[in-house]
Amino acid sequence: MYSQNCAAQSVNEARKLMFTHGLKSLDSIPPTQNALFQHAKQALHTAGFVWKQSFSRIPEIPNPGDWGWEWNARTNQWVPYWTDCQTSARLAHCSSNAGVVACKGNCKCHRAGLHCSPLCKCEGGCTNNESEM
Repeated sequence: MYSQNCAAQSVNEARKLMFTHGLKSLDSIPPTQNALFQHAKQALHTAGFVWKQSFSRIPEIPNPGDWGWEWNARTNQWVPYWTDCQTSARLAHCSSNAGVVACKGNCKCHRAGLHCSPLCKCEGGCTNNESEM
């Protein structure tokens, strides 16, 4: 869906591949599977209930809170609820060409004093994760 030559089987897997292989920047990758699900619920609520009943004198519209919206008490309005998943605070990743075995020297993670993660090209299986730093 996101790329004709992407072998990913899920939305989240496609996101990871696009980001780690430099195909797309973080702000241009597609939404997570959870965020996509929330967006679909919001669209169904709006089109299936609100618009469909727009000419009805007494519309029967279900609670938006059950359809991907949340009440913002500060602004007194319904706002989109985007995701149930927790995001990683650390999005540092390396694109080292040293390979899985020796991710050191030029590795952004190693220079920052961080272990490599699954977001890295080495997928966290390199020597940077073997010893305590």
